[in-house]
Amino acid sequence: MMLARNTEAVFLRMTTVRVLIRDDLHPQIVSLLLQTLIKEHGGPGIFQRAGEFPTQTDPEYPMAASVTDFYRNGPSFLQRYLPLWLTVYVQRAIAVLVTAIAIGIPLFNFAPKLYRWFLQDRMRKLYTRLRVIEKAMQEKLTAPQLTALQSDLESIDQASAILPMRHSEVFFGLKRDIDSTRTNLASRLVEARSLAAKVA
Repeated sequence: MMLARNTEAVFLRMTTVRVLIRDDLHPQIVSLLLQTLIKEHGGPGIFQRAGEFPTQTDPEYPMAASVTDFYRNGPSFLQRYLPLWLTVYVQRAIAVLVTAIAIGIPLFNFAPKLYRWFLQDRMRKLYTRLRVIEKAMQEKLTAPQLTALQSDLESIDQASAILPMRHSEVFFGLKRDIDSTRTNLASRLVEARSLAAKVA
């Protein structure tokens, strides 16, 4: 740098001022430090023009990602209006909220499918038990055996009560089959008892 005084020329040699930070320094502190440097040293001075320090270009040292982002976008919305300690907590809360939404939306979409699968699985189990009773009725049974089948049928009927009424076609279809089996069982039981009474 050259300073002119009358007819004499004075040459000054200066080193470039750099601010180096450690890699593990928190980005919020880096941003706060950069805002302070710009506020205090960003204006014109004896040996610098406005905006020359601090600068975002350095041929020797790589720029931190948070510094590059600061020069590109400026301080974040939260940093402009909130204190540093609160900014950190708000950013964490936003990150947790975004993660919860990202996980929650697929879960909400999956919940009805899971619910339908639960109902279908419950129906399959109840119909399997009902088919066992209907198959057993094809055999020649005594009155006590038919009474045991009736108690099994009543337990199936009670278990079907958990099915919601809004799935009425499923609910009433199962109820209709249970009532039909109950009627057949009752008639078979009457026949078995009358036959037992004749034999006695």
